[in-house]
Amino acid sequence: MSKVKGFSISIVSFILGFILNGLAWTILPGPNLNTLALIVGLLLVLIGGCFFVASFFFEN
Repeated sequence: MSKVKGFSISIVSFILGFILNGLAWTILPGPNLNTLALIVGLLLVLIGGCFFVASFFFEN
């Protein structure tokens, strides 16, 4: 995987996780959908952070 691809995956994952967490706290109805959105959003943010750090170690 190249540095640019890992960096772009990390940015997209982080942004989608942030948006999903925002939706879970404001708009989404019901406890089940909110909980699922919070967990998936948190995982996306964590995966984005891991890919961001790992993108520095990828080769061109």
